[in-house]
Amino acid sequence: MRRSVLKTVLLIFAVLFTGVLNSYAGQAYKATLANLPIYAETMENGILVDLVKAMAKESGNDIGIAVDPFARSINNVQVGKADFHMPLIAVPNIDQASLEYDYSTETIFHVNFVMYTKKGSHMTREKLATSKVETDIAHIPYFDFKIEGSANPEQSLKKVNAGRIDAFVFADFAMDPLIKKNNLTQIQRELYHIYEVKIILPKGGRGGATDTFLSETIGKLRSKGEYEKIMALALMPYDNWQP
Repeated sequence: MRRSVLKTVLLIFAVLFTGVLNSYAGQAYKATLANLPIYAETMENGILVDLVKAMAKESGNDIGIAVDPFARSINNVQVGKADFHMPLIAVPNIDQASLEYDYSTETIFHVNFVMYTKKGSHMTREKLATSKVETDIAHIPYFDFKIEGSANPEQSLKKVNAGRIDAFVFADFAMDPLIKKNNLTQIQRELYHIYEVKIILPKGGRGGATDTFLSETIGKLRSKGEYEKIMALALMPYDNWQP
């Protein structure tokens, strides 16, 4: 009787363990992407999703994809749930030792950070440090003045439109579609800064092999012209349009 029970228990553990192995079977890398309009809207839609799929096809390696809120996506790399996250701005002169991750060698594109303010408020860059300003919560460390974190950029844009906050600073490519979607006609746009955009890797050089894989694979896609086709929207220059 005891042997029968022991065999049953061992069989259950074997099935569960096999299930865990199968869930990762064939996935040489795990990518985590920030959930943003255009960039990565679902695990099937978004230009960064398309980029990861193209990298998998080009390299012959399976790459698992997760799409999470920005801060959680970064954290996935920090806690070892993923091999790399994208996208993230690389701020000039930032103390790399203070970060909890490493940047990739590869710059995947450049992004326009825009200062969104209410029309007629006469808000300027010089006033940001003494005003009520928000950005995406994962980007607080990249500003040299006090800024509040937002877990819902769409709501932050609505607050700007209604005059409830003075400014919201974030990437135009992700935010402009939300302005159009919500018909936020009381918002004024102004270019804040153009940043390099990197992929992030585990801290302390632990992502070195992954970094090499990313550079080589993206390099091959660039040489074939496929990278530019996939990332065309993100590679467009800044457009100073107004709602």
